[in-house]
Amino acid sequence: MSADSVMMPASGDSLPTIGNDRIAFDAVDTYEVTARLEASGLSDRTVRLRSGATDVFAYAQSLDRSRDPARAPLTPGGWLARTDLLEAVRRGIVLILGAVLGGLTATVLAIDTNAILIAGIGAWIIGQSVSGIVWAHAGTGQVHRGVARGTGAALIVGAVLACYLAVSLLLPTHHASTAVLTLAWCWYSCVVSMLVILGRSWYLLTVLAGAVSVMTVALVLGRDATTPVVVAVALLVLVAVTINLVAVLRTIDEPHLPGRGDVRAALAPAAQAGFLAAALSMALTRLPDWEGTALIVATVVAAAATDPALVLMRQRLVWSSHRTPLLTHAARHAWVSTLVMSTVIVVVSAAVSTLVVIFLVEDARATTVIVAAAFSSLATTSTTLSAFGLPRAGVLFAGAACLSAAAWLSLGAVPAMLLAIVFVTAGSAMLLARVSDPRAYA
Repeated sequence: MSADSVMMPASGDSLPTIGNDRIAFDAVDTYEVTARLEASGLSDRTVRLRSGATDVFAYAQSLDRSRDPARAPLTPGGWLARTDLLEAVRRGIVLILGAVLGGLTATVLAIDTNAILIAGIGAWIIGQSVSGIVWAHAGTGQVHRGVARGTGAALIVGAVLACYLAVSLLLPTHHASTAVLTLAWCWYSCVVSMLVILGRSWYLLTVLAGAVSVMTVALVLGRDATTPVVVAVALLVLVAVTINLVAVLRTIDEPHLPGRGDVRAALAPAAQAGFLAAALSMALTRLPDWEGTALIVATVVAAAATDPALVLMRQRLVWSSHRTPLLTHAARHAWVSTLVMSTVIVVVSAAVSTLVVIFLVEDARATTVIVAAAFSSLATTSTTLSAFGLPRAGVLFAGAACLSAAAWLSLGAVPAMLLAIVFVTAGSAMLLARVSDPRAYA
């Protein structure tokens, strides 16, 4: 699951801005911007590591120069920003279409289920890691530097997977299909993650919608050329997204080699995705193939629905903080809003998963529905905490999803569900404590 819409830098430091105009908007001069940055916890050392500026004042000067005084990121008069919400909806559709594209390609090529699972998990973890690197720099106003470093990390991973592919082709005991699928899916995940952060959702939506439509028509017609058509379309999608990223990179004059800070930024998203993937894998071992497929579909749809909900939640909190000048009143409004909206997000995520399972699986067993609801609830809790600047807590509750899956395997569905409820409640309490300070989201 991703939280690109509201994600704070992945290293866990509560940096004050996502973009260059939010912290500097409404400031009288550079000195006021500097004061705001220092009040939010930024130090000269942090600024040097994150943005390359010599000190906080130099970084404040860059923000002050880039701001647009005529445009507020979110006006207090209304909290539903249609542009941000529609962008989040497009991101969700892109996520679903990408999963459909991969599923159709794997189905037509008759690739082994284990190979699909390995490739999907690898793409999930690596894509989130690259996203974490980009956001760590984007949080300090250096999104292009983040994209350059993210591209460098993706190239390193791609080189390792290419070596794995070469070994698979040389050794007859290894299946090259697994290596090919993993390489393609991981590269796609990395590139799309960076394009999403760059705001290229319309381009991605157009490419993926066209590709899925062509694949669907080819499958419906059922001619002999179905397999070549599907493979060609999948390759064209990879080429199209890569070309778009290359066009961006041509305008960036930044080093591509990741540093220690980039590695640290990637750790939390990678661990979070790894724990969630492990929990999903454990659940799949106890489910028949078709019910397992339904669980995966439910997970993707729930993740797509979570992104717009998180955008609405953050907008509501920012709106509340702008309307309430006193910190105690702002905290009270934040607690009420967070409690209501986080509950709605978890319930909607669990309900979507349940409905997908019931729709796809006739006479679905209660255990399958319980597993889908519990996993989606914990994954949403983990994503929400990461989105609001608590990446370590996001990893912790992703690990809680693993524990719940293990409890389901060893103790049964009901104990696992009760354990999941306890974890979700604890996660909500941690989120309430986080948003009591408006600087966490405003």
